[in-house]
Amino acid sequence: MNIVLHSYTFRGYSVERAFYKAAEYGYDGIELSTVHFKTEADIQKAVALSKKFQVPIASIDGGTDLLNEANANASIEKMKWLIDMAAKYDIPIINGGIANKIGTDGSKYGENGSVLLTDADYEYLGQKFQDVAKYAEENKILIVFEIHMNTPHDTGASTLKLLELIDSEWVKANPDPGNIFAITSSEGPYAAVEKVRGRIGYFHAKNCRKTALGNGWNYSYLLENGSVDYYRIVCQLVEQGFDGSICIEYCGEGDPAFAAAKDIVYLRGLIKDALLSNCLK
Repeated sequence: MNIVLHSYTFRGYSVERAFYKAAEYGYDGIELSTVHFKTEADIQKAVALSKKFQVPIASIDGGTDLLNEANANASIEKMKWLIDMAAKYDIPIINGGIANKIGTDGSKYGENGSVLLTDADYEYLGQKFQDVAKYAEENKILIVFEIHMNTPHDTGASTLKLLELIDSEWVKANPDPGNIFAITSSEGPYAAVEKVRGRIGYFHAKNCRKTALGNGWNYSYLLENGSVDYYRIVCQLVEQGFDGSICIEYCGEGDPAFAAAKDIVYLRGLIKDALLSNCLK
């Protein structure tokens, strides 16, 4: 498995620093966040940095807005543009989402996303995304839906439902255990990863804990000391035969370079442990 650094980790810094640190710490690639690109010129700049630091761009962020009637078709065209960019610059994966769905309070993740949608909504989303899926297949670009709060794909079950409706080998799942942990309507990280077995195209790694008062979520934790047991997660991936990329994304406070340096060492150790010990329990 390759280990990729999400450039969102360095969201308060330049994209140059993200590539510089990815190279310094031995990452196998970078996921280019929308905080670091808006135009083709921005992508070209990242491609030049990728060559300079010899760190491939493993994925790029993007998505559609299909539940917003006024913007749905425009978002499809923008997604096709991003597929064109990915194909042109040899970026194999687009990580993102199909839409957002938020009720009265976006911070209460379990009250948003899939719990607000009907079967008819999912039928619509699946049908509407067919055009994007076909274009991705034509250009040989993999699209993954990140299991993310406030989206129609915020649980393993809802993500699987969408993938089955779209029915394309070029649209797969991107589980994120740190996200899933905070979504109270979800199955939980381990069950969600199992739910999309065989359909994982990419994987995000972050960790978190409940806040001290238990009414929120604190993402200022390393992979090794949050509430999610990443040895268990890595063993799930090994047992499923996943051999793609795992992208580390630190979303907490403080110097992100500290987390980026620590997390790759920890995750590489877990992968080695799991493979050498055959996931000894």
